Amino acid sequence: MSRIIQPRYRFRDLLLGDFSFNDDGESSWGARKTEPQDVFIKGRYKFILESLQTNCDHDYVTYFHKVPDSRILYTFRVAKTAPAFTIDIHVRVLKTQRVLYKIENLNGCQFLNNPVMHKVFGTIYRQLVVNGTFFSCPIKPQVYFLKNEGSYAMLPGFHPAGRYQLTMRVKMTKQNDPQMVMEMLWIYNIVHMK
Repeated sequence: MSRIIQPRYRFRDLLLGDFSFNDDGESSWGARKTEPQDVFIKGRYKFILESLQTNCDHDYVTYFHKVPDSRILYTFRVAKTAPAFTIDIHVRVLKTQRVLYKIENLNGCQFLNNPVMHKVFGTIYRQLVVNGTFFSCPIKPQVYFLKNEGSYAMLPGFHPAGRYQLTMRVKMTKQNDPQMVMEMLWIYNIVHMK
């Protein structure tokens, strides 16, 4: 008597190149879900935000966290003037850490001065700001707020189904060495709808 062994990945997953999604619910980051998941629909895709984590260096940015009793507002405090900074954006398959999309060393001040130059990021930036208070360089020491409404807008027109992590890292040069001052890490799931 022979036994049929189930394949680890579905044929559709292999065709789409998504080796992270096998309905097994694994998460390499182990993020806890303390609130209901946010679900957004964009065309034929369902974007499910599983978690959002924030981090900062506690030097230039003293804190970066969710505003209490709010689902979408985040706050951070800049302690020192930031004359220039760069932005790194990485999208990776959650399980394998394979890079799907990567932008490194995007000049933050050039972007803030003319966000229209980067069409996709300009749209996201407009959705992140609170009460129309746009940032400008140099970033002055004070408390700032962001909305987490633009994360689903970061999705490209075509996105393979599966579980992903999107990391947005802001870096500043300290003694000729670029170092992270703040970052946001989204864990999300893309489901194709019929």
